[in-house]
Amino acid sequence: MLAISGAATIAQTGISDAQHAIAYAIFAVVGTIGVAIPVGIYFAGGAKSEETLSRLTDWMAEHNAVIMAVLCLVIGAKLIGDAIGALAG
Repeated sequence: MLAISGAATIAQTGISDAQHAIAYAIFAVVGTIGVAIPVGIYFAGGAKSEETLSRLTDWMAEHNAVIMAVLCLVIGAKLIGDAIGALAG
C-alpha cells in the first residue's frame, strides 16, 4: 500500500517524464535500503558478519514493540497530515 501511495504521489506531481523517472528511481533505492544493508553486511563481512547480523536480529526482536510503535506513529502522522492538507486545500 505504501508503494502504491508513493507511486501515485509521484505521478500527481505534474513534473516531466524524465523527472518522474528520477523520482521513481530514488523511491526504489530508498525502498530497498532496508534489505540492501544487511545483504551488503553479509557479503562484505563474510563469516564475521554472522555475529553482527545475529546481534542485530536479537536486538530487533527484543525491541519489536518499540520499533513497531514508532513506525505506526510515523505512518499515522503522515496520513493525518495528508488528511489535514486535503481538508484545508
